[in-house]
Amino acid sequence: MAAAVKDRLSHFRSKLEELDCPYLGGVEESWIEELLFKPGEPRLRLLQWAVGKFDPVIYNMLENQQSKALGRNDSRIQKLLFACHLLGLCKSDDIDLVQGNKSRNKQAVFWENLLDLIGTIESSGQISHFTTPVRTASLQSGTPFSLEEQFRSDCYFFDGLCRQEDLQNVFRSKVQLYPPDLMKTTSGLENKKIPDEKQLMSVTEKLLSELEEQSKQLDELRESAPLCDADAITVEKVSKTLSLSLTTMAQVVSGFLHCFETEMKPWSKRPAPVLSEVGPAFSRVHRLLSRYTELIQNLGTIKRSYSEICHDGKDKIFTRQKDDTGLNPAELKTLQGCLGVLEESLQRLREEGR
Repeated sequence: MAAAVKDRLSHFRSKLEELDCPYLGGVEESWIEELLFKPGEPRLRLLQWAVGKFDPVIYNMLENQQSKALGRNDSRIQKLLFACHLLGLCKSDDIDLVQGNKSRNKQAVFWENLLDLIGTIESSGQISHFTTPVRTASLQSGTPFSLEEQFRSDCYFFDGLCRQEDLQNVFRSKVQLYPPDLMKTTSGLENKKIPDEKQLMSVTEKLLSELEEQSKQLDELRESAPLCDADAITVEKVSKTLSLSLTTMAQVVSGFLHCFETEMKPWSKRPAPVLSEVGPAFSRVHRLLSRYTELIQNLGTIKRSYSEICHDGKDKIFTRQKDDTGLNPAELKTLQGCLGVLEESLQRLREEGR
């Protein structure tokens, strides 16, 4: 199994090196695996480069969107999904495959098809973006063309496209020119009523007062913290660091939103639980168990006391009896005196009886 995974990574690395991939300079096989199969910014950049290898216009469009990634439906991922769908690599709603959340087998098939497509275009020597026929011929030959020729060619090309299909069928479908995140934000705005002029004036005055307050805070901030003149290298370094931090923060936000949408939001949509009368019953049972536990503890204390009285007291008495050796000499003399007095009393009593 490990040998098959290693062979697959070597196969992908050789294909990427043939296409002059800029992300493979002095890297190991583990980085190739993370670059291809693990979700994150490096994988998105590699996919963006691969799609841009097919069409540079898509690459420029995605490069302008890379700092605007916010949430699961951000513009850059949606454009990558749209481009991959046009190339026949995935479905129109298969955003998990573009992000790298699918199984490795599906991702391997996805990368295999994409790299084969790019390799075919590179080997055939065709132009990697779509233009009109006149511009394509001019680009291939290297001869310049005038603006008038380009305009005339574009008009002929567009006229030919319009004659192929009925234009009524073209305009029947509703075209969505905005990305899905903006469409979700602006949905229903056309149905809202136009606000009153007085309401607009009040909002304008409120915005004006807020703008003046923010301007004062900005002036105070400029006075308290004047900006220092920095060279171009320092500014570029700080800009790259800030861009990397924002990209990392966008990934964290995207991960949190994905976790919220998939794991936390379904729980919030569930109905509130219906409470029963089990709570008071549990309270009564807990009190009874507490009393029973206290009774058991008291019985244990009585048992220990009884054991100490029976066993420990008996041992102490036995020890005292064992250590007792009899009467001492003084007590013996006193006992002898008492016996003598007793004998005299008995003898006197006998004499009186005669």
